[in-house]
Amino acid sequence: MRLAMVGSRGVPAMLSGVERVIEELSEELSAHGHEVIIYARPWYLRAVKGVRYTGSARVITTAGLSGKYTDAITHTLTAICDAVRRKVDLIHVHCAGPALMSFIPRLVSLPMVFTVHAPEWDRARWSLPARFALRLGLTCGMKFASAVSAVSLNLCNFLVDAYNREVEYIPNGVRAVEPKKADIIRKYGLEPDKFGLYVGRIVQEKRVDLLIRAWQARKIELPLVIVGDQMQERGYASFCYRLAQKDARIGGDGRGKIMFLGPKIGRVLEELYSNAAVVILPSELEGMSLVLLEAAAYGKCVIAREMTANREVLADAMMTFSDNSIDSLGEVIERCIADEELRCQIGQKARERVIREFSWTDISREYERLYQCALQRQ
Repeated sequence: MRLAMVGSRGVPAMLSGVERVIEELSEELSAHGHEVIIYARPWYLRAVKGVRYTGSARVITTAGLSGKYTDAITHTLTAICDAVRRKVDLIHVHCAGPALMSFIPRLVSLPMVFTVHAPEWDRARWSLPARFALRLGLTCGMKFASAVSAVSLNLCNFLVDAYNREVEYIPNGVRAVEPKKADIIRKYGLEPDKFGLYVGRIVQEKRVDLLIRAWQARKIELPLVIVGDQMQERGYASFCYRLAQKDARIGGDGRGKIMFLGPKIGRVLEELYSNAAVVILPSELEGMSLVLLEAAAYGKCVIAREMTANREVLADAMMTFSDNSIDSLGEVIERCIADEELRCQIGQKARERVIREFSWTDISREYERLYQCALQRQ
């Protein structure tokens, strides 16, 4: 089967969840004998210059108009048109915004699968017109797709109720990993089990500011390492830098309490996950967090906001804090750092759960089944 993946910025993935999902899923599908095309945006490949994609899928760039509100939709238009021209068997559209163009596959009777990764239309960083466009994209995807999936049960139930159509629950996955010894990260002054870690984009709904305030309020002695991609929201990232300025050594020379290392992948990220005392996810909006899965796969004690999307992944194998409470978050961080036995128990339980429940091999088979359903329905 020839498959086209549309809706992401491209590969290699640099911390954004959708890119990581597409990268991992495409690798599994390629191993099963499918020909996979991943559509990428030219500016993104320039931004990750020097980081080589080593997967099996074919990466194709198509044009688009740069800009916060025009980039995704215009690139999706050119990508879908290119996929139609190449006569692929099926298009897999990821996310609500790109789904605004999902009427095109329907016009040419090309099967399309639509996956909803998160309630993007609720993100605080979008203006009202942008939220309307995302809602419209969601509606188009739900109307025109041959088959629809969502990465969480909560999202799945919402879509079924709102659009009265069948939606498959297919979660994100994770791979079994072996912890890595601290080697490269020592150049940042980091020692095993002696730092807290945040991984993800530095955007408003991720609430990195809340984490910084909690760390400062409790005067936690260990460094807080922030590994994040701020390409999409520089204003908020700058705000977080200023908030942490009295403690931070931006660039990470190891002497500051709060360290911004920028985006990291590969061995460096593996070492960070492996050697962190705790991994903290203060985000107030998630579909199904890949960071949550990956941190758990390394056996880390995860501290996350109390919400349904996080409970679906780890159930009771994590520590939680109350909504937007600096005191609640700070108290949980302090407790976990002080209690090594608690951290080990929570981390081991989380690792066992995600390896058992969220295998990429099993999840790719679910997508293959969904693709076959889409082909039959067209």
